[in-house]
Amino acid sequence: SFKMSSGFGLRGSIGRCYPFFAEYKECLNRRENSKHGMTCFMSREDYFECLHSRKEHAMVREVLEQEKANKLVEENGGGH
Repeated sequence: SFKMSSGFGLRGSIGRCYPFFAEYKECLNRRENSKHGMTCFMSREDYFECLHSRKEHAMVREVLEQEKANKLVEENGGGH
C-alpha cells in the first residue's frame, strides 16, 4: 500500500498535491498486477510535477532566456 504523509496542508486544509497522489494511488490499486508498467505513468508525472515543479521551472528558465535573447537583438538594432 502506498502512503502519503497526512494529506493535509500547512493550514489544515487538503494538501496541494494530495489530489494528484490520490489519483496516482487509485491508478496503482486499479492496475491490479498489470504487465504494463506505463499504465499509471501520467498520474505519476502529475504527482511528481506537483511535488517538484521541474517542468514548470524548466519552462520559466526557457522563457527568461528567450526574453534575454530578444532584448539583446533589440539593443543591437533588431538584427537588420
